[in-house]
Amino acid sequence: MNVELKRLMRHQRYVIERDSAKGVLHYGSEEELYKMSPCGIYEYEQEQREAEYRALLRKAMYLALRDLKEWNPYWYELVTAYYLTESQPTLAQLGARYGVTRQAVTKSLRKGMTVLRCHANMHLRELMNE
Repeated sequence: MNVELKRLMRHQRYVIERDSAKGVLHYGSEEELYKMSPCGIYEYEQEQREAEYRALLRKAMYLALRDLKEWNPYWYELVTAYYLTESQPTLAQLGARYGVTRQAVTKSLRKGMTVLRCHANMHLRELMNE
């Protein structure tokens, strides 16, 4: 039995030396393997988590836009017209549409975006806690 154990240990040392000479790495845990993997397994998992987070951000933004529409339809229309349309109007054009000055449009946009950010952060926290 003792001879068999010595033979196994010698073979194990040989395998480790042979692998290190050929550039084969041994890892202590599966997480280390993913981090160092040339295949990008760790990066793939990280991309999946980021995609899930982006989906939560989108959902939170939609909920915040819904809240803004209910709370102040004027700010909702300004924000959607200025940021979410393909043909982005100028502040002067938005002011002419609503009968206010460019400066008033800027202030209203700033207030609307502040409220939108607060509501989006609130909804994001709620979605992440689910």
